Amino acid sequence: MIPPKEFLKKIKPFSFLSEEELDTILSGLEVEVYPKNSIVFKENEQLKQVYLVFSGLIGLFDGEEIVDYISKGELVGIISAIYNTKTTLRAKALEDTICYIIDKNKFKEIFDKNPKFSSFFLTFVSKRFKLFTNLAREREIFEEATFLIDVAKVIAKKPVVCNPNSSIKDAVRIMEENKVGSIVVVDGEQKPLGIFTDNDLRRVVLNGDKHDQVKKFMSSPPIAIDAKKPLFDAYTTMINHGIDHLIITNNGAVIGVITSKDILSQLEPSYSVLALYRKAIKATSIEELKIVFEKMNVAVAKMALRGLHFYDLSKMITSVHDAVVVKTIEILRKNYDVENFVWIHMGSSGRKEQIIATDQDNAMISSGSENMLEFAKAVNEALAKIGIPKCPANYMASNKRWNTDIETWKGYFKKWFNEPIPDHIRYLSIFLDMRPIYGDKKLYNELLEFIEDNATNQAIRFLALDATLIEPPIGIFGIKNLKKGIDLKKFGIYPIANGIRVLALDNKILSITNTEERITELINMDKLSKEMGNNLLESYEFMQDLRLKHQSKAIVTDKKGDNIINVRELDKLDLLVLKESLKIVLSFQKFLKSRYAVSRGL
Repeated sequence: MIPPKEFLKKIKPFSFLSEEELDTILSGLEVEVYPKNSIVFKENEQLKQVYLVFSGLIGLFDGEEIVDYISKGELVGIISAIYNTKTTLRAKALEDTICYIIDKNKFKEIFDKNPKFSSFFLTFVSKRFKLFTNLAREREIFEEATFLIDVAKVIAKKPVVCNPNSSIKDAVRIMEENKVGSIVVVDGEQKPLGIFTDNDLRRVVLNGDKHDQVKKFMSSPPIAIDAKKPLFDAYTTMINHGIDHLIITNNGAVIGVITSKDILSQLEPSYSVLALYRKAIKATSIEELKIVFEKMNVAVAKMALRGLHFYDLSKMITSVHDAVVVKTIEILRKNYDVENFVWIHMGSSGRKEQIIATDQDNAMISSGSENMLEFAKAVNEALAKIGIPKCPANYMASNKRWNTDIETWKGYFKKWFNEPIPDHIRYLSIFLDMRPIYGDKKLYNELLEFIEDNATNQAIRFLALDATLIEPPIGIFGIKNLKKGIDLKKFGIYPIANGIRVLALDNKILSITNTEERITELINMDKLSKEMGNNLLESYEFMQDLRLKHQSKAIVTDKKGDNIINVRELDKLDLLVLKESLKIVLSFQKFLKSRYAVSRGL
């Protein structure tokens, strides 16, 4: 067992503490073992300690409903210690669990003494959070998420400014046009004289007039900080002055404004995804969307590495990704005369499973012969600029083949179903995952009805064959024997996604494209056994998690991500679970072969 002091040193924010402060914590520390299913603490209890999990797993329950899991390196009991309140949840050991028990008075002593330590916790106090990241083996990847980064990195857009003689009406109009909650009042050299926020506007409503000059109601002198100062200084400055907007300057000139939400987004990635969604909705330019998308990938990587799982993560990220695309279309549509179309996504985005950005997979369906190509090219170019690369195979709306009227699309599918040659099977695998993103969804629904009426048993059999052609390696030896590592997408993720798509098409589940949702619906329809369905859900999420963490490490270290896992990167547990997951894939492929009477010689 790692000595308590060494264990604490590897965990932020205990790593912020001096030797003396650590000794104070340790002077009130004990070790407690909680057998599986034992109660750690009950509801409405006045805690006398803070719990730090050394090993095992604790579940937090609201009645009989579990609301959180506390695992190695995480704390529970913080709010009770800080505010001396009673617990509202019940804590139960879900596994044999060892905890370091920290006396709450010792904890509170250091909390009150060390502002960096206390600020770390206060950041999360008002929401669901996981206070600490993994231990030392992952700690270097989170450097950007700490208080030590330059405050300039948090700025999301150019500053919105006006001169002191501007009218309140003009200042508010500028704020509204730029979708911001503050405007910096500057002199001729862009040096801040004050700041006018939504709070100042309330004073205008009570005591002023919209034609008054903004300098009459601005908050002055302004609170500002240099762009090279660490985020921690910005946070403490805002706390000390009781403000929510902080001006950032470079050589005395304003370069941006950050809010407490901007800081929170750096410290809690799940919060940052919500913040990025709001920024995407409010964006007025492609440049702003580019910043949102860059920050999203980093936030997603951090969340994945902190343990958030694929299914939960994909639901959140799909909303942000869709918002970025929709806003891009809305911004560009003003420059083009285009009507009666629907923009669709295929691939992982079509399945609502895109996490770390991959290539674009999109198309357009229109109601007539109007040429949409120039508009589509502009959207594809903009998305590439934002950070979503163009598809090397040209499955994009800028390709006239995939940008056409509804009747041509019907002709495509009819031909693909009736002539299931390899190219046509590939097209079906791509476009049967199509999902409407923007525009007239009636066109999409009309095409789905046509697909339902024209799908052929022969095409379904060939799709089943395609899903079973590449079999995964067997056992740990088989996995290790792959010289270049195992391609999770090729051997695990695709066989499940492709096979489930076959079952969905066969059972006329066309409007559902997400693999998890398709599996759930197939189970509900008794088209897939509950045991097999649940096994597929577990293995699919595990392999997506493994792939996501692998790609996330690449993102936060500025490397290029891929789908190939070197077995040396896996610990023994992950390797064993991967072996079992691939066994489930193989079993599923055997089921498909039997269900559709297919073989390699079909």
